[in-house]
Amino acid sequence: MPTIADVARRAGVSPVTVSRVLNGTARVHPATRDAVERVIAELGYVPNVVARGLRSRRTSTLGLIVPDIGNPLWTAVARGVEDAARSHGYAVFLGNTDENPTRQEQYLQTMLGQRVEGLIIVPCEADVHDLIPLQEQGIPVVAVERVFQGWDTDAVTTDVAAGARALVHHLAALGRTCIAVLSGPIALSSADDCVAGYCLALHELGLPVEPKMIRRGEFRAVSGAHMTEQLLDEGVQIDAILAVNSALALGALEALQRRGLRVPEDVALVCFDDLGMLSISLPFMTVIAQPGYEMGSNAAQLLFSRLHSTQFLPPRRVVLPTRLIVRYSCGFHLKHTKEQSRLSLPALHASMNQGVLIKPLGDAERHAGYAYLDGAGIGLTGQSPRPADYDRPNVERLLRILRHEEADRVPHLNLWVTSRAVYEYVLGRSLRDAQSSRTPDLPPGSPEDHVEFAARLGMDAVACNFIWQPNNLFARSSDGSMCYVGGSVRSWSDLDKLEPPPVLADQLDILERYLRAAQGTGVGVVASFSSFFDCAMRAVGTIEALYLFYDDRAFLEALMNILLEHQQRVMRAVCDRFAEELAFVLVKDEIAHNVGLMIRPDMFEEMFVPRMRQLIAPAKEHGKLVGLYTRGRMEKVLPILEHIGFDIVLPMEPECNDLVHLKRQWRGKMAFIGGIPLSLLAYGNWEKIEDSVQEACIQLAPGGGYVLGASGPITEGVPPQNVWMMAQAVHKYGRYARSSEPR
Repeated sequence: MPTIADVARRAGVSPVTVSRVLNGTARVHPATRDAVERVIAELGYVPNVVARGLRSRRTSTLGLIVPDIGNPLWTAVARGVEDAARSHGYAVFLGNTDENPTRQEQYLQTMLGQRVEGLIIVPCEADVHDLIPLQEQGIPVVAVERVFQGWDTDAVTTDVAAGARALVHHLAALGRTCIAVLSGPIALSSADDCVAGYCLALHELGLPVEPKMIRRGEFRAVSGAHMTEQLLDEGVQIDAILAVNSALALGALEALQRRGLRVPEDVALVCFDDLGMLSISLPFMTVIAQPGYEMGSNAAQLLFSRLHSTQFLPPRRVVLPTRLIVRYSCGFHLKHTKEQSRLSLPALHASMNQGVLIKPLGDAERHAGYAYLDGAGIGLTGQSPRPADYDRPNVERLLRILRHEEADRVPHLNLWVTSRAVYEYVLGRSLRDAQSSRTPDLPPGSPEDHVEFAARLGMDAVACNFIWQPNNLFARSSDGSMCYVGGSVRSWSDLDKLEPPPVLADQLDILERYLRAAQGTGVGVVASFSSFFDCAMRAVGTIEALYLFYDDRAFLEALMNILLEHQQRVMRAVCDRFAEELAFVLVKDEIAHNVGLMIRPDMFEEMFVPRMRQLIAPAKEHGKLVGLYTRGRMEKVLPILEHIGFDIVLPMEPECNDLVHLKRQWRGKMAFIGGIPLSLLAYGNWEKIEDSVQEACIQLAPGGGYVLGASGPITEGVPPQNVWMMAQAVHKYGRYARSSEPR
């Protein structure tokens, strides 16, 4: 079956452009749209029934997948989605998984066949593999209550960790200190958050976190009964149970009753999720009530806003508040009124159904909950929201690796990211207007945005660019991005009319902003300089310049000297003031292509080597590591670069280099950054990206000297979620303790 990547390759556009054509949600040049639609028809990517309405791709249907429609919470969510959909003229296809991944996959396939325009899902597992077809077809997804591992979709959740913390504090205030928790499967975010909030509360109360009090199972009553009986059979002393949902609580209640234990006299019982109409007629269970209807309404709103948008929207997460509703099962009335619990109809009190608002946790509190969990030796195998040390950026890690030592994990760097969509995806918000520049080679946003971007990815450094590329000509491509098309320097007289370089004071001010923003984040700052070789070629026109190397070399060298003189002065000013604060110094100069140097080796050594030594002299004088950013085949180029004084080369392209051989050959002498094919990031799926990252970590990481990154600049054609997946895969597979583990 053809994919969106197949269409993009055949049409000569990015997958993003294909998605825009399919969704009809953004402006696409008419010629490009026609070409994409022609390829779609040729490949049969869209069935004929939809091809007739390709421009709109409207079916006016949504998909909704929930784990248990009998649970009042998911019933309320479904009602919220349905009411919102009906107001927009949409119908809803409902799937009930019963927490079964196979059924979830079947429903996803069915809804793809029905051509739903969007999907709202309460996933029964954290794996996103089943959702890849939706991504390929550009179908937006909103997750409810449980977030996915490795895919930042729109999501609507409640703060389960804050709710669990509130329940534990409430029980402790009633004198209950032996509190067990019954939660759901490991790696589901809501189940993990419940345990983390429980641990946070115990630590705040000065109570120990004991592994035997924490039980993980399925979200079913039978599982709740089984885990409760396990606790009792093992002789664990408990005076309270916290269940992560009402089904588990009802199972626990059944098990306690079978053992002759009374609730709340012998064991207090609290849970998440209210029991719907039962709580109105029989108000017994103390709960953290989650606003199911509002969760469904907000999920539908996020989905429709994306369906109706004409521009890129970064993933958004809505966190709704919960409420603590105190009833009989916790023992509150038993303690304060000496009233025995009862299952007959008591007089209703407003407090029984209105509850107390529970404020969400701050990031520090949430991370602390997971830290206390780890400290008790109860690790989670799934993704958790608190970053471990190896997930955080650390410029010292980077420097150790570049000096051919090992650290906690392989660093990752992508210093040339110009895609606005990627930045907004990672940051989770829209960027303000891009910084003004005369070149599209600079990234969008501010220095502060770039440092936050690196911190969120766990990337160990960002680049502050000192670029002077005069007299370049740019044009807008069919996908809306700007691209280089040539140069305007044609004669000796043009050398006196070059576009002026940026003001040095302004450049120094930008670097100072990077350094201030990076303080305390672990993110290092790299000073990156444009050079003289490829900048001269671009000013003239790349093709025209190749002839000038042989026809009018003196003219080309005169242009190079002008560029060199200015950039060397900037580099000296930067290094004299900021050398101690910089991670390393980088020079960007495209000197090679996929078969080697762009010009004859003898001519290259005459023109390039002495000038480059002059350019990097200030950095070497201050003892900084120096890298060269150039693509192409490096086997015969590396000896020249080492002779000049370079320590690092990036972005090494596996497409034209045997990186394993080069790493072995240059071990201890030259560090490499790169290794992940740009074509894979642009067109591959997550599974292939993860495999490529794992392979690079296994083959190239040992002994240091290797930093993972893309094999080229990340532009608008690269799906943002693929960049995120690459970063997460480094954190997963890049730890040196795991680098030799079998796949």
